[in-house]
Amino acid sequence: MIYLTKVKLAGITNLSDARYAAASGIDYLGFCFDTQKKNYIAPIKAKEMIDWINGCEIVAEFGEQSLEEIQTISDLLKVDLIELENQILPNELNQFNKPIIKKIDLAKFDLELLEIELESYKSFVKIFHLYSSESIKTADKKKLISFCDQYKIILGFELRPDNIISTIHSFNPYAINLLGKDEEKIGYKDFDEMNELLELIMLS
Repeated sequence: MIYLTKVKLAGITNLSDARYAAASGIDYLGFCFDTQKKNYIAPIKAKEMIDWINGCEIVAEFGEQSLEEIQTISDLLKVDLIELENQILPNELNQFNKPIIKKIDLAKFDLELLEIELESYKSFVKIFHLYSSESIKTADKKKLISFCDQYKIILGFELRPDNIISTIHSFNPYAINLLGKDEEKIGYKDFDEMNELLELIMLS
């Protein structure tokens, strides 16, 4: 399947989501190893799921873990990319043998600081993941659109059936970020909402 943009399904905690993503042609599958997040998954459980799927790139998502822990888990699971949301300095990223996604909370940066952050890390990361739980101001939106032109950006904004098409057309991002959800019960998951989003952006 081909979509208007690449798609990342983040925070996967169950095999139902992983299999669905693979079957739907989703590009990136993210597993969260940040113990402070509600969608944390133990590495050994993630490995069991990863062994079942193919055709997607696997992303290991981290928070403030040590460099050693990040490297150990990434090597154990043989992931394709590492997503980092921490204060690791740009030149420290060279020690990882995987492409890096740098995740940035827009609520913590004004546009001037964000531009400095992107410029500082651009030589060390493959993709930037920008997210926000707040609405984007019109003035800020224009600058963010220009960032999407300059860098590979994953948009982590809230996406719904009523805004997903306009968001993609406005920003033209490298990818969008969707979130996995818990199963209603073991082995059962309702994918109606996800199906609706993917059908809206499907090209073929």
